[in-house]
Amino acid sequence: MKKFKTFYNIYSIQKRFVATILIIVILFFALLVRVFYLQIIDGKRLQVLAAEEWLRDLPLSSRRGEIYDFSGVSLASTITTYDVYVRARNVTEPARLASAISELLQVDYEVAYAKVTNKSLSEILIKMQVDEDIALSLTEYDGVYLSQNVARIYPYSSLFTQVLGYCTIDNIGQAGLELYYDKYLKGVDGKSLTQTNAQGKEIENSLSYYIPSVAGADLYTTLDVQMQAILEKELLSAYEEHKAKSVSGIILDASTGGIKAMSCLPSFDLNNVPRDDISKLQEMSKNSTVVDVYEPGSTFKLITLAAALNEGLTDIDEQFYCTGRCTVDGETIKCWKTVGHGSLTLLDAFKNSCNCVFVQLALRLGVEKYYDYLERFGLGEKTGIDISSESSGIIMNKDSVRNVDLARIGFGHAIAVTQIQMASVYGKITTGYDITPHILSNINNENKILYSENISKKKIDLSDETIKTVNMMLANNINSEGEYTFIPGYDVGGKTGTAQKYDENGQIATGKYISSFIGTYPADNPKYILIVCVNEPSNGVYYGGVVAKPVGEKVLKSIFETKSIYPTDITQLDNQPSIKMPYVVGMSLSDACASLKKLGLDILFDGEGEIVIEQLPPEGTLLYLGEIVYLITN
Repeated sequence: MKKFKTFYNIYSIQKRFVATILIIVILFFALLVRVFYLQIIDGKRLQVLAAEEWLRDLPLSSRRGEIYDFSGVSLASTITTYDVYVRARNVTEPARLASAISELLQVDYEVAYAKVTNKSLSEILIKMQVDEDIALSLTEYDGVYLSQNVARIYPYSSLFTQVLGYCTIDNIGQAGLELYYDKYLKGVDGKSLTQTNAQGKEIENSLSYYIPSVAGADLYTTLDVQMQAILEKELLSAYEEHKAKSVSGIILDASTGGIKAMSCLPSFDLNNVPRDDISKLQEMSKNSTVVDVYEPGSTFKLITLAAALNEGLTDIDEQFYCTGRCTVDGETIKCWKTVGHGSLTLLDAFKNSCNCVFVQLALRLGVEKYYDYLERFGLGEKTGIDISSESSGIIMNKDSVRNVDLARIGFGHAIAVTQIQMASVYGKITTGYDITPHILSNINNENKILYSENISKKKIDLSDETIKTVNMMLANNINSEGEYTFIPGYDVGGKTGTAQKYDENGQIATGKYISSFIGTYPADNPKYILIVCVNEPSNGVYYGGVVAKPVGEKVLKSIFETKSIYPTDITQLDNQPSIKMPYVVGMSLSDACASLKKLGLDILFDGEGEIVIEQLPPEGTLLYLGEIVYLITN
């Protein structure tokens, strides 16, 4: 029995020893696994956490990419500024520092003092984007640290407001090209790191670490500073003269699809963005040429004309008769000239903008064929221009269109478009090619092309004869068979439009119109398409021919002079306006017409009365032989 107990004790001790060794091995193995996990698998994360405990970092903003016009002129640039921080634990003279911050940075003294004495935070931002001289002067105080930043500068102030857009104070694009191409422009921020002790106080003679920022890419655009300045100057003049709600315009290079100029007024200085009034800022930041839709009126007649000619449904010599009204589906549609145009050819109908003739052409085409051309010309779709928030326009569902709806669409009513759509459509019809309008030319980063616009020209299904005829009619539309030419010596085509606006309930808004003009140059094979829209002129006149057309004339004249585009017909240059417009207000319509006809002037009139109550242009204006004047009756 004694031997058994001895054997049991020895066996028990051995068993315990083995168990202990096994436990030690397991614990050691677990420790090795844990160390492996911490060192290898989770090591990088822990290093970051450790660094956050003993390193304090300040951001280094990247240089935002530049934006240039087609010739390399800078439209948006970046300057170096500094963000001012304070580390309260390192501040030795809080009152003196707070006083300097208050004086130099226009920060309330009490606010500044609270920040420079707040030791609960490792560092506190005092102000962003401080000029270099002011920022450096604050570094003489202990506890002040600077972080390099950048500020956006727009050399041309309000010249490209809606096109370029603007950035937040953190240099994030908020509108225009700044927003659309933000991912290319913004670059990658860097950091400046400083070693600190457990209390967050900087360690003297410690190492500093610097992670450089990466600059953003530069944008080269199709824009032209000179054309933009010309367009905005004349738009501003029209805005003030006609007391309009807004004005806007586009110059499109029809041969490439490049936007040369694009402007909307009113606008604001991009160097002084009105951030205190958000609704006003949003309204003025909106690029109405691509966002807002409007009823185009007579400028839309080019679509109907091109489709009817291309289908062989009419020709320029066909005779029509306009009584001033026509009936479709039991509804009466009035021509803008309520007494009618009488007998006229297609050429005359386009020049006189006769609604009734274009009603007939639309009905001849029919819904299916007409909608085929709308699709062919890109109506009802976005053009694809590189600007945010582009609208696609408003077109009635084809299955819901009645004949009376089609009739109204034929002369530019019952349909809504954007200005960029109309500029693009005119480009397609007058050149025969579909080219996507665009602003970007290429993206460049340190002389390396990251992206280059690939201009794709797609042939439109229009015959060469249709294109030739349309261009001839556009030229004839704004030039008379007499001595009058739109711009003497230059082959310019164009069409005006006047359309009523609608209120929120879909009812016609009394006295509210959009006056427009679309010009083409050269008329026989356009390179430039110009569109001008004057929204709600309120000084008594609203016809596109009186309000918008003169703006287009001044814009094109200035472009010809600035770009040294010389006249093609020098024989016209000696022609000067020589007919003085008489005063015919108060005369009977018949007497006024007779008087003006004797002078060699053409007449368009509005109203159904017998007495002239208003005339355009005013008495004394010098006119060319064959130029059109407007008479308004009671």
